[in-house]
Amino acid sequence: MPETKDKQLVPAVETKDNCPASTTETKDKRPAPAAKTTDKRARTLEPLTSTFSASMFTTADELSTSFAQATPYPHTRIAPFCSDSLLRGVRTEMLERLHYTQKETDIFKYHQSGDLANLDGLPAAEQAQLPCLRQLRDSLYSQEFRDFVSRVTGCGPLSGSRTDMSTNRYMQGDHLLLHDDVIGDRRVSYIIYLPDPDAADASGWADESGGGLELYARESPNSWAPAECPEKTIRPRWNQLVMFTVLPGQSHHAVQEVCGERERLSIQGWFHFPQAGEPGYSVDQMQQLWTDGAESTLSQIAASHQRAHGTQETEFMPFPKCIEDTSIVSSEDKTELRLMNPEYLSESVITQVASRFADDSHIELAQFLNPAVASALQPLLIAADEHDKVGNGHMAAHGTRGAGWIINGPPVVRRFACLQSAEDALDVQLMDIHKMFEGPAFARWLASVSALALRGRRGAARRFRAGLDYTLASPDAGSSCTTLDAVLCLAPGTTWLDGVVGGYHCYVDSGDGDASNDGSVYRAAGDDGILLTTPASWNSLSLVMREPNVVRFIKYVSAHAPGSRWDVSFEYSVDE
Repeated sequence: MPETKDKQLVPAVETKDNCPASTTETKDKRPAPAAKTTDKRARTLEPLTSTFSASMFTTADELSTSFAQATPYPHTRIAPFCSDSLLRGVRTEMLERLHYTQKETDIFKYHQSGDLANLDGLPAAEQAQLPCLRQLRDSLYSQEFRDFVSRVTGCGPLSGSRTDMSTNRYMQGDHLLLHDDVIGDRRVSYIIYLPDPDAADASGWADESGGGLELYARESPNSWAPAECPEKTIRPRWNQLVMFTVLPGQSHHAVQEVCGERERLSIQGWFHFPQAGEPGYSVDQMQQLWTDGAESTLSQIAASHQRAHGTQETEFMPFPKCIEDTSIVSSEDKTELRLMNPEYLSESVITQVASRFADDSHIELAQFLNPAVASALQPLLIAADEHDKVGNGHMAAHGTRGAGWIINGPPVVRRFACLQSAEDALDVQLMDIHKMFEGPAFARWLASVSALALRGRRGAARRFRAGLDYTLASPDAGSSCTTLDAVLCLAPGTTWLDGVVGGYHCYVDSGDGDASNDGSVYRAAGDDGILLTTPASWNSLSLVMREPNVVRFIKYVSAHAPGSRWDVSFEYSVDE
């Protein structure tokens, strides 16, 4: 899970006079520094029998066997694992005495507390208000429990000086996309589930409620990329502990969007390799993680061969000759562009559009398709989503697609459906639009409104299914050249406009923010790096001149969107 915790001294605690330590809630999108090192010797540890389930330690050998045999990679879940009364106290403190910050990037959206390692830095009066959280934290990182974790997972010694845990609240629409947790010297990941213990579904959420932990296998023995669909989903359950070893290119997992009204309350954390001076420390201890050729999620996001593993990231198909501004649309071209709203073919409108584009390097053109074409297309798109039970609170099932569509991945970088062949009336109409975007007549019109010379094109008709699909802000193959992006968004409905249900198209200045191959940080653009955001909409063409240092993404489409985000998306290489 991404390392994005605030490292301030838990701005989360309510003082005894009920005045919050921090009353301003902000969106913090900056990656946080590494987990804080703390001194466990200064803590008073309650007996472990008052913290954990009495039977848990006696089943260590059985858990070790099941852990090693678990698929798609070694993991275990223990329920109940903790004293019920203690965990209820933890839940109360989390809800009543901690402050949460909403965090959102291309890969996640959730609410998170500060780092619980910082509890020791709070004034004594404020520490006294979190007795249950302190007891649970100190018990988890005690020598006895770390030995238990080592025995179950076979991971070897774990650090007792490095605490790395925070509390998360996943509310409706919150999610965490696929990753493998490889950051720094993490060794074992764990999640403690604290949904409402008195709810009817405390023993396990229903599938339609979302919030499940999805575990992904590798797509093949010869690839470190994750498979298209999860092999296993672990549902939120009261008093459940899930843990797995952090393995580059193997421990792929994601948190499904929360679809119901209840929160997915949890504690996430990691046990780390021993630090220098601790028993079991070795200078080359992390080398055991990297089997031959293994690639972490971060490395895959940065790797050109992964970026190129997708239909839209193929090489540009060149035009017979470079296409330049003509300013006048010929009668032959008007025939080829008959799917367009005829207003956009008039000289006066072309001049107006060109003027705006020259000033801003981007423009949004509403009602772009011919009204008759748009009117015929919209009910077909809505019917397809209704047939597949996509949107309006329903997560699309993995594998949902029409006969002429394929799923474009890998999901470490992107996931959406891509039209390959026309099998029904909807496909035929989308394919006709695709052919228009691919043709020289449309390129000549683009050259007229952009004053850019275009050398080649590539693109696809796409479907971003609600509750499943997205693209991440990874550098595109061939981004060494400037491109003109032309994206015709075909998303029925009006609830897209505020961006709450995702599906928006965001352009980001990548700067030096690429993920490093050692997995030290997750790529997460701050507010200052966002250049342009366009919400999903109906029948709207977005034209953007994109320079090589600019990356873009389509935000995950929420299950609460009115349906899929459909679009026809093309890039045109610019002759410079």
